[in-house]
Amino acid sequence: MKLKLYPAVIGVLGVGIIVLLIGRFDISILMEPIPPKEIGLDSAPPIAEEVPRETVPSPSVTSPPVVVSPAAPATPAAPSAPPDENLAIAQSGNLRVSNQTEHPVRVALLSQVPGDATSASDASATENSTDAYKEPVHWDFAPGEGSASGLLLSLPEGELQLQNGDVLVVFAQDGSRQYWGPYVAGKTAGPTWSSGTGEWQLIVQ
Repeated sequence: MKLKLYPAVIGVLGVGIIVLLIGRFDISILMEPIPPKEIGLDSAPPIAEEVPRETVPSPSVTSPPVVVSPAAPATPAAPSAPPDENLAIAQSGNLRVSNQTEHPVRVALLSQVPGDATSASDASATENSTDAYKEPVHWDFAPGEGSASGLLLSLPEGELQLQNGDVLVVFAQDGSRQYWGPYVAGKTAGPTWSSGTGEWQLIVQ
């Protein structure tokens, strides 16, 4: 029995001596991390921590209401004023003739019968009617006579009053067979009405 107990006692004493030595010298064991290259694994990138953002609601833009006013009714355009020579086209007035040519001329007049005025469309149709016009009268002018301001024509029985629709024709008296017209008062370009003097003016050129 004594021989069997010696090895056990010796083992216990050895363990106790080792424990005492370790506690006395304060031996510590450090574990160093193994670098990822030696392991064969790539290091994963650090994960960034997401910081939540505050969402600021944008102010809503509302367009102002559009007020549509009713369209104003269109006003009719005023009629254009007639030219000066047609202001008193229906009135009668004196006749002033100016011969600005180098020819002696004769001015013939066919006056309408009073109360039987002829419109422009009927003037050519009734030009030769003896019922619509009086007997023709005429005046002779020398070359250039009245070229400056014209001559005021008159009738043997009194003053000449030219009316709207009366017909004037001018003939050369030197054998040149030249003539001007026919002119219809108030219907053709000549004679023209002068509102300033209240008379008709015929210029032969």
